[in-house]
Amino acid sequence: MKVAYYPGCATHGLSKDVDIATKKVAEVLGLELVEVPDWNCCGGGFLDEYDEVGHVALNLRNLSQVEKLGLNKMTTPCSVCLHSHRLATYKYKEDKDIKKKVEKRLEGTSVKYDGKADAEHIVWVLLRDIGIENIKKHVKKPLTGLKVGTYYGCQMLRPEQIMGFEQAYNPHSLADLVAVTGAIPVPFPTMTSCCGFPLVGSNPKGALKLAYNVLNGAKEAGADIIIHPCSLCHLQLDSLQLKVQAEFNVKWVMPAIYITQLLGLSFGFSPEELGIGKLAIETLRAKGVV
Repeated sequence: MKVAYYPGCATHGLSKDVDIATKKVAEVLGLELVEVPDWNCCGGGFLDEYDEVGHVALNLRNLSQVEKLGLNKMTTPCSVCLHSHRLATYKYKEDKDIKKKVEKRLEGTSVKYDGKADAEHIVWVLLRDIGIENIKKHVKKPLTGLKVGTYYGCQMLRPEQIMGFEQAYNPHSLADLVAVTGAIPVPFPTMTSCCGFPLVGSNPKGALKLAYNVLNGAKEAGADIIIHPCSLCHLQLDSLQLKVQAEFNVKWVMPAIYITQLLGLSFGFSPEELGIGKLAIETLRAKGVV
């Protein structure tokens, strides 16, 4: 199966391990990821408020590149990028005023969007197109006994009428994938809450509080580790662990890894091959799964 692949800025930068793990898992499953040529930043999380028309136009440019490839599905590992592109196509198709202004903005450019291509999360592609049974066939090393907190975040799920994959406040996609690996999925109260990443620049203490709420929620539910579906959640929940410890005077850690990193472990890849960090490796070794 061949789909267009939009990594996004974070996945090509500080969250490069997300890109590495996603490509390894895709290759094992026979999923050909064709990177969108000359893709641009989606502007998710800020441009849609500053310049609504520009935001829609910018995202349609990426999707027009997908259509030029002869494809109509563009997958991304980043929930913010997913939300940004789907929000843009929704506005373009549903709001006649926005559509008129966007077409005016795109006059004289090479961008031509026919409305055929749209964005889907890599989790959706794995479940809907590859399928649980096919994924299960590639599990070589079941992660038996590992308790995994399933963190969905907010932008892969909401608004529900635009995302449209599962119920926003009763999701199960990540739990389904965790179960395939042989690990135990652990739901927890803050699994659909914001991780706080959008606040990092303007209100760092508020951002740390939101991250703490997620990590502590998983800890109190008995999870050993947490998985998530977003390159920016990855930065917030993984990279800021030590800052969360210092801010809230906690001694525990709750390692956070991307969902394809967990799948990759069950496929037999080593933590190092998947770019998994030190905190997570220590926990995985303590649980005897690596």
